[in-house]
Amino acid sequence: MRFFPVVRLAAPPPACVAFFTCTLAAVAAACGGASPPPETPAAPAASPSAPPVQGKSTPIESDAPEPSPDTAHGLPSTCSAPGADPCVPAPAFVDRLCAKPHPDAALALFAPATAFTRVYLRGLLDELSGDEEALVLRFHAPQKGGIVVGKGGGTYDLLRWDGTCSTGIEAEAVTRTKPARPKTAHVQWHRIASKTQDALIASSEAVKHAHTRRGKECKGAMSGDVSAACARADDALVSAVVDYVRSGAALPSIDDVP
Repeated sequence: MRFFPVVRLAAPPPACVAFFTCTLAAVAAACGGASPPPETPAAPAASPSAPPVQGKSTPIESDAPEPSPDTAHGLPSTCSAPGADPCVPAPAFVDRLCAKPHPDAALALFAPATAFTRVYLRGLLDELSGDEEALVLRFHAPQKGGIVVGKGGGTYDLLRWDGTCSTGIEAEAVTRTKPARPKTAHVQWHRIASKTQDALIASSEAVKHAHTRRGKECKGAMSGDVSAACARADDALVSAVVDYVRSGAALPSIDDVP
């Protein structure tokens, strides 16, 4: 029987034990003992008011009311107050319109596409003829406790076909019932802008024919003492212009916008 000598290993020095213990602790901490890093907060969503990306159009929202739609002539075509009765243009526009005659603007405002209230004269009243068509610009309600004018039903300010305004027309003097053949104020051809004249002649055979006839009968006279044949030819030209406008046909743009 053989015997092997027992070898005793020397205990490690204290410094090595401390190093070994610290090393194990560091490894354990690195492998899962440490607390997780704080999460980075997500970036806030872009605000709806953020500026649009360059090259793209973004509609701008606003609490302001939409402007009233206008005609192609830069003139109002809808009521100044939605749902108002009577339907009238804005007061500031009416002030400018009635400051002087605006024959071109009147043609556009009497077009059937506009929403303004029409009235018709019940009978002859000053310069207005019976059954004459007019467009309501303002209504002045009777004042309570004030001086009663006429029958006390209020008064109208009206636009006539020739581009002039008539004010203070009693409500009882007009009706909204359209007559069989509404009349109009006499549209003075020579007061219509040349551009509008040319467009009417080019667009309407009736206007072209009436204009040629008037030229032959009136021989350049615009107003004043004219022959009966000239007066009839002038009336025929006015009727052709009115019929064209009432048909809803296109009118040229207006240079002298009130």
